[in-house]
Amino acid sequence: MQGDVTKPSGKAARAAGALERFVESGQVWVAVAAGTLLVLLQVPGVEDVLTKLGLENNTQLRTAIGVVILVSILWELRQLKQRVTPAITGRQHYDDPKEMYNALIERAAAIKDPEQRRIDVLGLTLFSAWPELEFFLERPTVHNWTVRLATLSAAATAPRPWVPESWPNEAANIVTQIKGFRAAQGADQGHSVEIFEYGFMPVVHGFRLGNGDVFVSILRWRDRRLGKHRFPYDYVPANDISPEAETTRALFENWFTRAMQSAGEAPAPIAERG
Repeated sequence: MQGDVTKPSGKAARAAGALERFVESGQVWVAVAAGTLLVLLQVPGVEDVLTKLGLENNTQLRTAIGVVILVSILWELRQLKQRVTPAITGRQHYDDPKEMYNALIERAAAIKDPEQRRIDVLGLTLFSAWPELEFFLERPTVHNWTVRLATLSAAATAPRPWVPESWPNEAANIVTQIKGFRAAQGADQGHSVEIFEYGFMPVVHGFRLGNGDVFVSILRWRDRRLGKHRFPYDYVPANDISPEAETTRALFENWFTRAMQSAGEAPAPIAERG
């Protein structure tokens, strides 16, 4: 399912990168050819050959060659600036989850392509995520979104020793709210909402938009149990095709896929914990 979400933007980004490399390579060869010709103009006998070819005005030719070389140098300087400047500008890290949600909703609202109106949520109990998403999905101008939400199963026994006692019931209550929304506003506005209740505790959680944007955080310990408050999030924009960005997307995909698979499995008893 990952392919439906990220490949269109990935292909476009790779195509843009290939075109840029082609142009960059081409301008290097043009500069080399122009420089070679400029040197040849200084060689005795070459000027006579050019005169026979009808290129008597060497001043104009030299000027044209100089312009080509100058443009090539300016282009190379631009490429050098891009290589020493971070590929993606703007905010990349959110210490405050509320600020992350604001950025997430802003990025989602900016999506115009109907094929990219998707969001995958790898949540814990969805206690903070669902209200934010519900407000977004209820907007009169927001229609036909596909939303997949993974959350802790209230029936799962394996994670219970490691999570706060309130988490299973909290997750169950949010699932009930989501189902109510799906039957009402979701149907009216053409939204497709799926819920996956997993039976383990994912170390990774976060969000993935249909354009390839991901917001990812890592589960942390609070005393002897896992906690969920004040998580920092890292944001990877869709147009970031660096190895680090691809690794982050693959990490989210790996855990999200496992959460969906776990939804169809019987809850593992505590005795089976390894």
